[in-house]
Formats: sequence, structure tokens, C-alpha cells
Amino acid sequence: MSAPSLAQLAEHRGRAILDDTDDAGQTVDACTGTLRPHSLTVKSGVSHLATRLVHVRLQDTSVNRLRYGTEVTVSSGDGALDDYLLTLPLSGHGTFRYGNDVATASPDRGVIIGPHREFAFDFGPTWDQLVIRLDRDRVESAAAALTGDIGPVDFDLPLAPDVATLDGLLESALSLVGSETTGHHPQLVWQFEQLILETLLVTQPNNRTRMTDTARSRPNSPRVRQAMEFMLERLSEPLAVTAVAEACDTSVRTLQQAFRREIGSSPLQWLRQQRLERAHALLTTGALGLSVTDVAYRCGFFHLGEFGTAFRRRFGTTPSKLLATRH
Repeated sequence: MSAPSLAQLAEHRGRAILDDTDDAGQTVDACTGTLRPHSLTVKSGVSHLATRLVHVRLQDTSVNRLRYGTEVTVSSGDGALDDYLLTLPLSGHGTFRYGNDVATASPDRGVIIGPHREFAFDFGPTWDQLVIRLDRDRVESAAAALTGDIGPVDFDLPLAPDVATLDGLLESALSLVGSETTGHHPQLVWQFEQLILETLLVTQPNNRTRMTDTARSRPNSPRVRQAMEFMLERLSEPLAVTAVAEACDTSVRTLQQAFRREIGSSPLQWLRQQRLERAHALLTTGALGLSVTDVAYRCGFFHLGEFGTAFRRRFGTTPSKLLATRH
């Protein structure tokens, strides 16, 4: 599916928050609420502002069609930023400045900006766009699951050609909005969002995947495999990295370096992901008499609040909700 077809689907599934609105203050308030804080400057002496904003909310993601109808500049405003904005142009041209980077966007080339730098966009009167708002925590969590390392994600500003593969996923996600299917299986929207994020991280150049691509292509050494086996046999036990290194007859520093080099994460970060995967598998079985507390303890989580938060970030639902759907 192309961006124009996605825009038509968004018009059908979404709601018009603004419809040819000529008030700049109203435009800023509405776009801040659906996208991010910003300021808006309308070029004087040209046609009047005529903003149309159509909004479709998924779960942690939204798809928005936005046009201004005249020449404007959109720039950084006050307020914390907690999102990434993926822009798919529909018509016209726009100049995007993000930190020191500058890119021209058009219907054959989109852009993505993050929450880390100041921004400014210049749009002409024919500019029309789809803006996909991605939650910062979800993006960073998906990157951590892919790379095994935690930290900010900084994408290249111009979109790579392969990002076009997102169109089909976005179409499927939009088609689920308000459907009977999501009423019975609400986790499907979250799963589509996760697939969208992972596809973006794999196809759009960014600092996190560049750091780990080379390391992840090498096979695991016997020492790393031994450490993995030792930890998997003790998922329910509190483990310190010193105990793992001692069991493998190596130093903590050497073991940490081997994990970073070969799989792109620390030993304990890898262990945490295995514990979450095991917890998900246990909860999915929905065995009679099984409780969330039982699962947490079996998988080495001894603080239930921390377990619940980590589980939701990884799987998009809470342990208790997942268990309830299986009973």
C-alpha cells in the first residue's frame, strides 16, 4: 500500500480534530495534544491558514494526516518530548532541520525525527503529510530487545528506501481500529505496533543497530555458551555476574567484554530477557492454580512491581491480564 492509500484509510478510520481551521492558536493546541509541543509561524502576506488534522489512535502509536494549507514554519516549543515522528509526505516539499541535520522531504522521500534535538520544519502551501507518532519508551524497549543493550535511539533523518515496507504493516494496524477482532483480541494492535517498531529499527539506519550488527554476526565462544547454560539452569535464583564469571573460570571484565562483543549485551541483560520470555511462556499456558507471583518467583523476579513493568514493556500487556485471558 502507498502513502496516499494509507491516508485514505486514515481518513476513514480516524476522526477530524481540525477541519480547515484558520486559528493558529487552536492549531498549535490540537497538534501539541496529538503530536508534540511546538510553535507555529504562518508566513505573512500569503493565503490564510487552513489546517486539517485527522487522528487515528492505535495503542502507543498514532497515525495523523496533517496539512496547513499555507506556508508555515513549525519549530521546537516548550515541554518534554517523548516521541519519534515518522513523516510520510503526500504532496509538496518540506525542509526538515533536526539538530545539525537538514533534509528535504517529498512524496518519494520521508523523514524521521527523535526527541533528542531541536527541530524546525518549513512547509509550502501544497504540503500534505502522514505523521506516525511512535512512543519513545516503546522504541527504546524494542531496540533493547533487538540489540540486548539499553539506551537512546538516534535515527538518520532521511528515510531509507526499505522503510517503505512499513506501509503494509501500517495498513493492517489501521484496519484493526474499531474492528470486532480487536474487541476479542486487544493484544493484536500491540503486536502490530511491535512489528512496526522492529521493522523500522532494522530498515532505518540508527546508532543502536550500527553498534551491534558486526558483533552479532560472530558465533558465540565456548565461554559465552557456558555462561548462558549456567544462567538458564538457574533462572529462579538470584544471580550476580561475579557468580557467573566464577562458574566459567574467568573474570567479570572478560565475561562482560565477550557478551558485549558477541551478542551486544551484558550477561545480566541477556538473563533478564530470558526470564521475561520464560515468564511469558508460563503465563501463556494458563495452568490451573498458577498465579502471577508464582511465575515471577520461578523466573527470578522477586519484586512484583518491577516484574509487571518489565513484562508490559516487553509484551504490551500485564502478567495478570495475560493469565486471565488464558483461564
